[in-house]
Amino acid sequence: MKLLRATFSAFVLALSFSALASAASDEIEARSQQFLANVFAGKYEEAAAMISNSSSLRAVDNLADFGIGLRAALGEYKGTSKVEVRETRGATTVVLICDFENGQSRVTLTYNELGKITAVSFKPVIPQAANK
Repeated sequence: MKLLRATFSAFVLALSFSALASAASDEIEARSQQFLANVFAGKYEEAAAMISNSSSLRAVDNLADFGIGLRAALGEYKGTSKVEVRETRGATTVVLICDFENGQSRVTLTYNELGKITAVSFKPVIPQAANK
């Protein structure tokens, strides 16, 4: 009976950790989408507040260049079609497939343990037909 109770307790604990991880994942996904929405809406000050002090993107001008450059290359931002959250030691990486008027881009945001963005990168997504 003790073994059954211990097994059940371990199972409940595992479910609790899974629910917490899922909630944290949902929250960082929402924050990532808000960051991009701020950048593409020209709300650079709000977006900059989400970035670590040590990142060069924290400068509003650099952040504006990032947003303007993406819009110039791909057109107006339409939304996000896919999000993947990866946890590693001391950091969380969020990969978003962003839809634009003229294509897609893979935007990668890296968060530190304090929940601040430390790195942002983007790479246009090349359609499969173009690879052949």
